Amino acid sequence: METITLPKTKYEIIEKKASLYEKIFRFLPKRFFGIESYSDEQISQFLKEDKIDKEMKNRLNKLLKSF
Repeated sequence: METITLPKTKYEIIEKKASLYEKIFRFLPKRFFGIESYSDEQISQFLKEDKIDKEMKNRLNKLLKSF
């Protein structure tokens, strides 16, 4: 990790801005950002459907090897 040195006044300004942004984002409704919540059952279903069959896997591997 790289270390950056800032004057204390600039650091305090950045810290205040970050705090303000955090307060704004916590205040705004989640719908505003399009955030969706999924149940454990929905997540399980997504993971179940997120699979490819053996034939498709072979075709994909062949395609990737050609690059």
